[in-house]
Amino acid sequence: MKWIAFIALAFLSASASSTTLPLEYFTKHGDYLDLKLSPDGKHIAARVRTDNRIVLAILETKTMKAVSGIRPPNNDIVHTVNWVNNERLIFEYAEKFSQLDSPVPTGELFAMNVDGSKRELIYGFRASDAQLGSRISNKDNTYATQEVLSYLEGDDDHILIIEYPWQLIAMTYYDNRNKKPIISKLNIYNGRKKKLETLPHAHSYALANKFGDVNFMGWRDENDKFYAAYRENMDSPWQSFKNTFDFDDTYVPLGVSEDAKHVYLSGRTGEDRIATLFKLSLETGEYEKVYEDHSTDVEFSIFDKNSMPAVGITYPGKSEYVYAKGDSRTAQIHKMLVDAFGNQTVRIPSRTQDGKTLLVHVSSDVNPGEYYLFDRDTLSAEFIWANSSWIDPRTLSSMKPISFETDDGLTINGYLTLPKFAEKQEKPPLVVMIHGGPHQPGTRDFWRYNSETQLLASRGYAVLQVNFRGSDGYGSKFIRKGYREWGGKMIDDINAATRWTIDKGYVDGDKVCAYGASYGGYAALMTVVREPDMYKCTVGYVGIYDLTYMFTESDIPSIWGGKSYLKRVLGDDEAQLRDYSPINHVNKIKANVMLIHGSKDKRVPEINSEALADRLTAAGKAPVYLQYRQAGHGVYDEENRAELYQGLLDFLGENI
Repeated sequence: MKWIAFIALAFLSASASSTTLPLEYFTKHGDYLDLKLSPDGKHIAARVRTDNRIVLAILETKTMKAVSGIRPPNNDIVHTVNWVNNERLIFEYAEKFSQLDSPVPTGELFAMNVDGSKRELIYGFRASDAQLGSRISNKDNTYATQEVLSYLEGDDDHILIIEYPWQLIAMTYYDNRNKKPIISKLNIYNGRKKKLETLPHAHSYALANKFGDVNFMGWRDENDKFYAAYRENMDSPWQSFKNTFDFDDTYVPLGVSEDAKHVYLSGRTGEDRIATLFKLSLETGEYEKVYEDHSTDVEFSIFDKNSMPAVGITYPGKSEYVYAKGDSRTAQIHKMLVDAFGNQTVRIPSRTQDGKTLLVHVSSDVNPGEYYLFDRDTLSAEFIWANSSWIDPRTLSSMKPISFETDDGLTINGYLTLPKFAEKQEKPPLVVMIHGGPHQPGTRDFWRYNSETQLLASRGYAVLQVNFRGSDGYGSKFIRKGYREWGGKMIDDINAATRWTIDKGYVDGDKVCAYGASYGGYAALMTVVREPDMYKCTVGYVGIYDLTYMFTESDIPSIWGGKSYLKRVLGDDEAQLRDYSPINHVNKIKANVMLIHGSKDKRVPEINSEALADRLTAAGKAPVYLQYRQAGHGVYDEENRAELYQGLLDFLGENI
């Protein structure tokens, strides 16, 4: 551990003295991905990236020395890890298949003791330990994906899981959730499994309390409409949640309190339909908002020892906090931590069973993340590790929250990152970096560390990120304003933000380029179609360039509720779909174009980039094309990522 710390300090010294940070600082993945305390706090389970692999290390908390660990075979990675008790952990792999650069979770579950002993594959399609020629087996192969519902307090040998059976299509198994899930009890030492029940609906989930009682379930139909159900006990019939508690269908049960007397729900409130949390008493049926009013959605919650929300994290600009009503020790500690860490984003991802020791994660726009151990009694924090430990926050550029009003009276928020020493130089060139999505949970730009933003800023570019209408985070009313406006008002918002940034004098208006991935790749092309004189170049990364391909080539229509989603957000007006497709407007594009795509992309197949490249070439505007044959919807491999971002920097350097 001392040797590792010495290397980290060497990295910091080098970065602090250098004006141009190495490309690899931004293209390689983080090192300490997540840490979790054992229930007694004596050990920490850490997923650590090393040599482009993700391994599991079990550390002694007092000394931070490794006591055991797992290095997956081949190029597999440790995907998740959780403590079941002080002695035993469970973990999952994601498997590296030869045809893909990104590891894929297999649904299997492994277990081992803290010292590395008694390691077992306890669940999955390769779990059977039957010997050749024998019919005797302690566990069976299960073609399904499992998720843990409860760690069953008082039972150190079992966990409660929900199983999602795979569907066999043309000799290949798919985890498409089209079959009804199964609730089972699983032995974490020998993998023996007991089926308890089958839920009545496909595409459903369940909630269980610490005793293993499953009283809540939720599901979506093929039209993407949500339903929830409740039962008083395991022998009672399921009843409509809406009718039982007089709720509308927008309230989603998320978790059960430790005493099983309350359930917390996500719901929306106010004219803008802002996402927040509610607490429901199962004894009285009364419910109330957990947090005071806030202007943007609660993105994350920190939970009290009783498993109820205590702190909500929201992003009107920088990260801000809303605290649960009442007397919460967790909320009190969190307020103190926020003050101590200078208003960075403070989360508590893990704690001991008695609540005495907390694992604290601190991050910001220039801090990729640091871990601390906090003692509740002494109120002292001990530094453990920094993620992306080679990064010195002093060398990075801060994100400035911005907002402006559109011509139709809508407030648009975003972030502007200026090169660290831009005020001492000429106005910097601008890269408009457009997020993907666009309407799914979490698809917006946040005030947080972003390796792409910091890479561009380190090379002298200003970076504009826009939460255009349709983005998540500002209430469902704001999201719906983007429906059927992919190539219309959503693009207008991006171009208006670019014009606002230029008019404010922050950047050189003659040196502007657009860049984005997925929907952002689509928007990067549509911005230069709609405003051909504003941009010198544009970069589409795994983008959609013919909207009709969303219905015929993408995997979305085959996903449960996918057709309904496309009809809702894109519509079925063929004339509008053609008009909103960049491939039909290559004659309007003046900017130089770069296209990046993975050949294994199922969400946005490469035919999008291939067809657009052909059209541009035929028009005498051949694009720069980076193709990654083993990549899917984004490039994962570090060597390929280095090539990709060097290519991006070269393209920007030639054009702005």
